[in-house]
This record gives sequence, structure tokens and C-alpha cells, in this order.
Amino acid sequence: MPRRPDTEKQLDDRPLARLLRSHWLARTPRPTTRNIGEQLDVSHTTITRWLDGTLLPTVDQTTALADALGITGRARADLLHVAEWMNPRRGTPGLFGISHQTAEALELEKRATSIVEWSPLRIPKILQIDDYARRITGDSSDATDRAERQITLLSGQKTYEVFLGLPALTWQVGGANVMAKQVEQLIETLDQRSAELRLVSESSDWHNGQLGPFVLYNLEDRQGAVLIQHLGAVTLLTDREIVERYRGLRTELEQLALTSEETRQRLDDVLRELTNPSP
Repeated sequence: MPRRPDTEKQLDDRPLARLLRSHWLARTPRPTTRNIGEQLDVSHTTITRWLDGTLLPTVDQTTALADALGITGRARADLLHVAEWMNPRRGTPGLFGISHQTAEALELEKRATSIVEWSPLRIPKILQIDDYARRITGDSSDATDRAERQITLLSGQKTYEVFLGLPALTWQVGGANVMAKQVEQLIETLDQRSAELRLVSESSDWHNGQLGPFVLYNLEDRQGAVLIQHLGAVTLLTDREIVERYRGLRTELEQLALTSEETRQRLDDVLRELTNPSP
């Protein structure tokens, strides 16, 4: 069994090991490191070192380990994104290539006890599939950043609450096929309870959420921060009074939002319209 790190910080600094370990711990029944080693034709001590972060597997080794653990779909794609990012041939591991603002957001995401995101007009970055993200940004250069943040927020270790405006579903970014895949991803996220996702209908009455998107990070002892971002420009708000106002806005959005069951039904309806358009 992989030896326990002395501190959680050790794995915080090793995103690939943290992700591999989380997948390994989630297997039922959980294979032993010896079983995995026999499948991959490597020693069980090597598997242990991959899982505790003391040895970095190559992309090919990570692919083989994903096969052994039965990791498929988006989880597999995210894992391989991180493996490519951490590969020494591509540069210094860690936060190499990530902007200072994004690094600050990552640090907040690690420290937060819960996170609330309001996105009125587009799918939040954390929940975007690759094709949708490329249509939004014009390239895929931030794929590893998105994958790392998905690891942090969708692991189930903390509450990630998303309020999503209905216009985000009616604007077909990338066309019907891309949107259908994106809505399927939202349904999967809702069904697996990776995030608490609720849709907010357009309202004729004014509410402060109409001022724009935000991410609220709730920290210990009622501390908190709010991140506002538009086209790469980032503003971080930490004043307690302002943070409390955004907490009040979160309550307002909760009152306006559809229930989880209503959200699931609306997503099903949107998916049906995308895959079977009216003649």
C-alpha cells in the first residue's frame, strides 16, 4: 500500500499523484499495488511511488495505469492532460505556464471549504468539455489548467455549487453537436453529484446576479474571497462586507433557481431538442 504522505501539502504539490491516488482509492474492489504492478510488468514499489508522488510516471506509463484502473471518458482525458503537463520534457513541473492570477485562484480552490459559482451566460470553465472550451477561447492552451481545476473541484472533497443561467444552454457554442455533448456532460455531473448544479431562469425582475458572473470562495472562520473575471482580466475581492454581500446574492440565486429535479428535467429537454431538432 502506498505510504501515507507526511502532510497533505506533499500531494497538493503533485497533482498527477493526487489524481492517480484518488482514482485508485475509488476502485471497488481496490487492487493492490502488487496486482497493478503485475499487469504493467513493473515492481509494486514503483506503483507505490507513482501513487505517493515520489516518482513521476511518463505519459505512456500513466496511460497503462489508467488502463489497469479502468479509467475512461473525461476522467481519462483529464488524467492524460495532467500527465503531459507534468512530463519533464515539457518544462518544470508545478505551476509552470500558469498565470499568476490562475495560480492564485488554484490556491483559493485548495483552501476553500466550499465554492459557489454563478455563470449567467456560458458554461463555467470547470464544467466545459474540450470542444466547447476551444470554441470559447479559440485554442486549447489552457486545457491543463482546466483539468487541474476540475481535479480540485469535482473530486467530491468539498462542495462546488453552480448556478447556471438558462441562456448558457440556448446559445449553441460550436453548434448543436458540441452543445449536445456539453449538456450530456452537465447531466453526468449532476447525476454523479460531482457538483451541485441548478439552473436559473431568466427573470423580468431585477436581481444583482444580472450584474455578471462571479466565484465565491468560502474559507474557514467566515473568511472568504470573490473572484470576478472577464476576458482574462481578474479582480479578487476580499473585503468582508463585500464578501457578505455576495453570500447574500448566493441566497437570492438559490431562491430563483430551479430545484435539482427541475434542473435535471430541463437538461433532458434541452438535450432532446439538440439531438432531435424539429423539422
